[in-house]
Amino acid sequence: MGFSGNLKDFPFPDILQVIARERKNGILLVEWKDLIVAYYIKEGNIIFARPVDKITRVYTERDFGQLVEKLRVKEETIPKILEKYLLQRFEEREGIFSLIFGFIRYRSNEKIPIPIEQIILEASRKLSPMEVKRKISDEMLTFAIAQGGENKLKSLKLSAVEEKVVKLIDGNKTVADIRKEMFPTPPIEVDKALYGLWSAGIIKRIRRGKRKKPEGLTLDILKRIIDKVRDL
Repeated sequence: MGFSGNLKDFPFPDILQVIARERKNGILLVEWKDLIVAYYIKEGNIIFARPVDKITRVYTERDFGQLVEKLRVKEETIPKILEKYLLQRFEEREGIFSLIFGFIRYRSNEKIPIPIEQIILEASRKLSPMEVKRKISDEMLTFAIAQGGENKLKSLKLSAVEEKVVKLIDGNKTVADIRKEMFPTPPIEVDKALYGLWSAGIIKRIRRGKRKKPEGLTLDILKRIIDKVRDL
């Protein structure tokens, strides 16, 4: 099962959110303007990345353990590989992505070099002002710490803004309240932090009445959105 889309329409935080929530194995292929990169997904975490000359090569090399041995990749170098081929590209918007679940065989001893929640936070920091406005469109939204959110925080490196924002999350303060208490931090930076923390599952929204709210992305929702964009 798989689908594809354009990074201009679907920023990386949205794609990463789906990967994290599905908790499946698979491949995320991105055809950047200068190279093609395969991102290897294990149980909802991106554990490796490599440039490929042909997309078909990914489908013929399905055993991850054998692939790593063939490439002679050392475990301690994988974080730097992800930094180069993933984290440093979050500001780019030219590219076609394909998300394919299944078919990759993993062993039981692969480690998670960077938690998916950390990657989501990194990607959210690179959102454009227009993208952030679409994500946090209602200043009356209210957030609370999600179940398990505090445990996730223990393994994450938050920015200074994210650290301050998460301390203000109490289930009562609205986005407007948090922006006010964070002054003189620009509202756009506060909203990036809120969206990143929410996308990473650290905070959750409190639903009250019919207020607008950022929509959680699942695989089915993302596929429906892609289909609608293609019909435009």
